Amino acid sequence: MTNNDLAPSGKPLDDARQFLQSTGTDGWLTRDYRYTNPVFEAALGRYVEHLTRPVWLWIPSDGEPELLAHEVDTGRFPAGSPAISAYSSRQQMVESLKLLLDGVASVAMEYSPMYELPRVGRVDAGTIELVRSLGVEVVPSGDVIQYATERWTPDQLQSHFFAVEALDRIVKQTFQYVGENIRWALTEHDIAEHIRGKFDRAGLEFDDGPVVAFNEHSSDPHYDPRPGEAAVIRREGWLLIDLWARKKPSQPGERNISADITWTAKLGEPPNEKQQEVFDVVIEARDAAFDLLETRVLEGDNPQGWEIDRAARDVIEKAGYGDYFVHRLGHSLGYEAHSNGVNLDDWETHDTRTVINGVGVTIEPGIYLPEFGVRSEINVYMGEDGPEITGDRQTGIVQVETG
Repeated sequence: MTNNDLAPSGKPLDDARQFLQSTGTDGWLTRDYRYTNPVFEAALGRYVEHLTRPVWLWIPSDGEPELLAHEVDTGRFPAGSPAISAYSSRQQMVESLKLLLDGVASVAMEYSPMYELPRVGRVDAGTIELVRSLGVEVVPSGDVIQYATERWTPDQLQSHFFAVEALDRIVKQTFQYVGENIRWALTEHDIAEHIRGKFDRAGLEFDDGPVVAFNEHSSDPHYDPRPGEAAVIRREGWLLIDLWARKKPSQPGERNISADITWTAKLGEPPNEKQQEVFDVVIEARDAAFDLLETRVLEGDNPQGWEIDRAARDVIEKAGYGDYFVHRLGHSLGYEAHSNGVNLDDWETHDTRTVINGVGVTIEPGIYLPEFGVRSEINVYMGEDGPEITGDRQTGIVQVETG
């Protein structure tokens, strides 16, 4: 199956079977226990409340999906769920699994050899041992996860546009707000609260964040401003804002797509030579990564995640800042801001998954010096005509006048 064969159906179980058939894998066995594996929910295509025991979802390549759940939980599943078999004792669970997997040679599971891809490795070693004891080969499910659950439907794409347009507007308004209210000695936490209020009024929801980081705090990629600890934003300095959110659902179970952007600004005097130099290197690295992705996709040779990271990292290393680029280039973008598809990563991992059409990713190189940090983050959707930057692309340092 090539990257362009089929558009996402919005039905993960159907898409999973298409992928399994194309790869010769007999099926996908995903398991959850007390909501430790979000892939289970994404594959099932719905959230089920108050599951208290191990629950299994078997998606055969050539048959109908089936659920295996404890008898105290079977009544939790809504109409339209796959057929459910119940177990009570552990022995019954194992015997039921054996029946499900009878005649099966290979199954995909949330398993990553040597823990290479943490977003894939969701089940424990004991679970893998149990399935292998039934005479079945276990292979990683990373590719089927991406194909079945991370490609955006047209409605999800529109929900992402809604979110990214709102974030672009909010980040610019926030820089202006800082400049207009600088005399009130606002803290980083005050500004974060201001942004959260804007999210709510814009029809957005969020799980955490945002990052509002002044001066040396911008050297911490995941800085979290807290009450009583956050710095006061002064008239002169460097300000980084990283914000992410998704459109509030209009109906239960709706899985809208997040947006996630980062911009930087100089307060007071124009940026000094060092600030401008670091910013320019980050922008060059970001654009080199996108250019590689676009070129390869248009050539019909979609790259793997690690290759795009390497394109940006080479730029930063050549400029002499390699030791200050301390995280992967970008991450899968979906319902969660950090989702379960391919990451652009040749640093924290070596992600060999292909950046397939239909998914979203961020590109966000950063350089973090002790006195300040720079990151520029854009969102990219892999559309039918090639990769598309979905929001605004920062090209210059925002200048905030503080009077």
